[in-house]
Amino acid sequence: MIFRIELRRSIAPWAGLALVVFALAFLFLLSGPWWKTPAPWSANTTTTAIWIRFLLQFLWPVVVGAGAIQGMRDSRSGMTELLATTPRPGWHRAIRLAGAVGALSALAYLVVFGVGVAEVLAHDGFVSAGFLPVLGVGVLAVVAGGWLGLAVGRLLPHPLTAPGLAVLTLVGTVLCWMSLEQGLDAVLPRRAGPLAPALAEPRGSMVTTAASLDAGQAVWFLGLAVTGFLLLSVRSVRARLLSLLPLVAGVAIALPLFPADALTADGAAARKVCDGPVCVAELHRDRLAALAGPGREALAMLAKLPGAPTRVEEQVAPVSPLERAQRDPGVVLLDFQRNDALLTADASDLRAAVLSGVGVPSCERPSSPSLSDTGARMIAAAYFTGELKPLPELFRNWFKSQSGPIEQAWQQFRALPADVRFARIVALRQALLTCQGDPMDTLVPGALR
Repeated sequence: MIFRIELRRSIAPWAGLALVVFALAFLFLLSGPWWKTPAPWSANTTTTAIWIRFLLQFLWPVVVGAGAIQGMRDSRSGMTELLATTPRPGWHRAIRLAGAVGALSALAYLVVFGVGVAEVLAHDGFVSAGFLPVLGVGVLAVVAGGWLGLAVGRLLPHPLTAPGLAVLTLVGTVLCWMSLEQGLDAVLPRRAGPLAPALAEPRGSMVTTAASLDAGQAVWFLGLAVTGFLLLSVRSVRARLLSLLPLVAGVAIALPLFPADALTADGAAARKVCDGPVCVAELHRDRLAALAGPGREALAMLAKLPGAPTRVEEQVAPVSPLERAQRDPGVVLLDFQRNDALLTADASDLRAAVLSGVGVPSCERPSSPSLSDTGARMIAAAYFTGELKPLPELFRNWFKSQSGPIEQAWQQFRALPADVRFARIVALRQALLTCQGDPMDTLVPGALR
């Protein structure tokens, strides 16, 4: 009965509603990276859970600030001294208030994730149980944040407490997130990043949190939640100091558990599904039938080269946009995550993708391809098929408008003797494997000057 009253008269319903509204506004009203390659939030339920954890850098301060507003209720109503004279233990009242705030905040977080699951199902995405640790830690963090706010609001009942705490939480969470995000100048050490619940932006649809990260964060947020509840319950200074022990213990246990890399490969989504020498990830199982035939044909064409690749596989490891794609002389790696054009490519385009670069990916960053690199890989595919055509890649339409110099280079290359063409194709493969030299100059020196 009292718990139901707390649900109605506390800020808990409004805190939960604010969390849902803010989260869905971010996800659906902004064209953020969660809608785009290589990790749309509708591709995989685990990716969905990671993106919602990413948004906690903005949502967690809302939860903490709302908890602080509720924590000041007794002081605002002038009942602090009256309640202090009652023989009833403080935790009796605290458990109902904390339960109401924690339960509705957790429910709101689960509602947001439920919307994400609906998006995954609507887009025929991949569903597995891999999201459970990511989601569970997120729920625990939301509850711990609400209880921390309640405790601070109870201890410091000042009108500026709630906004000040929310701002401090936002700053701390963003600084922790920056230490996890690649390519940013972090202020805090990398080990301190997981002390906030926000995760780095996923670099692919086949990543999940490391087990040691889940364990460390679970211990840390559990300690934070216990400390928040105890500070909300006890009254003496000595008891409040002792209430900090779970927080200290959580930090001491969690920091050694935090891994160097928070995200790792998702074993369920990245599991290989093969048809002979051609393999894709479980996430893209539906592309295996389309790729198997063109993949075998391309491998047969490449077989005449020295040290030719013998397999075609999907690239499953997450790759930073600042890094070059991985390369393996024995395997042709196709990246369906960063190059979503492959998800709808026909047999001819898939064969060209395997043959491009003589079975070796580009040395350029995907966001800034060069005419030399793409043109050389196009000519390499045309060497085997006899047809020069744009590759199934992100900037395909742009390269159609820049096809003049590549067409001229292709004609110059075709005019060379057969043995010279073969030698230069072998040299191009080596250049792309080592990322040394200009690819087009390797095939047709001076063609683009």
